[in-house]
Amino acid sequence: MFSQLKISSLLLKPVQSGRQFWWWVNMMFNRVDGERVKALGHDRCTAEWLLRNGSCVKFVSAPEPLCDYNLLPPENAKFFVQEIIAEDAGISHIGFPHIKGCTKLEKIVLKNCGYIEDEALECLKMRKDSLKHLELIDCKNLTDHGLRSLKELNLKTLVITNVPYVKDFDGIKAELTAALKGCDVKMEK
Repeated sequence: MFSQLKISSLLLKPVQSGRQFWWWVNMMFNRVDGERVKALGHDRCTAEWLLRNGSCVKFVSAPEPLCDYNLLPPENAKFFVQEIIAEDAGISHIGFPHIKGCTKLEKIVLKNCGYIEDEALECLKMRKDSLKHLELIDCKNLTDHGLRSLKELNLKTLVITNVPYVKDFDGIKAELTAALKGCDVKMEK
């Protein structure tokens, strides 16, 4: 019996270290480099963060979103992030402080982003003055608490679908509809 337990615990260690390793990698790709933000600005660093983690970004006056990190404008070029489009992306709450200075950010679409949790939604308050459109689709780690934090935003459109850990779905929908005056709230289980 003892040897079986010992062998079982040894077999679990690579899985646990593997998870820790991928958590660390994700954290490093999402972290904010304050010196780089100071040197290049929030919009540039936000674009780098998003593209590095598999998202797309649309700049003000750009006809199409940019999805290739290698096609970023030169570091001395000025641009403003208008939209974040993240589908199956590795972004997490650790990187959301990047958006703090993105004053032209109007739209965020998060679809099937496995690292998005409640803390990411709480960070959206930093852009409550500019953010008008938010979509949360198949972001399965969100809960009632995270969705309630959206009540402080000034959205015109809110789309939420497939959030299985939200327990009081109808209650949250009613709260958001009441709090977000003038917002078109569309929620589906």
